[in-house]
Amino acid sequence: MPALTIQGQKINRVLDARVEITHGDAREAMQIPIQQFVVKLPLDHDTSIAEWALAPHGPRRWKTVELQTQDRSRKTNHTWTLHKSYVHNYTEKEFPAQSGSDTDQGNYIEIIVRGTLVHNNVDYDGKNILQIAAGEAEPAAE
Repeated sequence: MPALTIQGQKINRVLDARVEITHGDAREAMQIPIQQFVVKLPLDHDTSIAEWALAPHGPRRWKTVELQTQDRSRKTNHTWTLHKSYVHNYTEKEFPAQSGSDTDQGNYIEIIVRGTLVHNNVDYDGKNILQIAAGEAEPAAE
């Protein structure tokens, strides 16, 4: 199960998480690739992520987000850090009982957290939006 921390606050029960780095299309690569996390969380009474998504342009919109992806043994494979990120997209989904397939049951939030340059007047260097740190290798089967 991935581990997610937003501005130092641990988020419990992350259902699913993806790291996406997009360089554009076959016709033209972007000078600065889009770097983002796509995260699914259970829907509950807490509104802190929705409030973050609604934050006006300014200091409350930008947060440091850390995502740890883990292997089957729950050891951290990678630690990904977006130092200045914002909620690019927020979606709440509710599936009533007996609707859709077994995988579509339940209520959840899906957010896209996108990184941006920490400072506007610096060139992109490959590490000043998203940083990655290696974790532990999964133990070998005996």
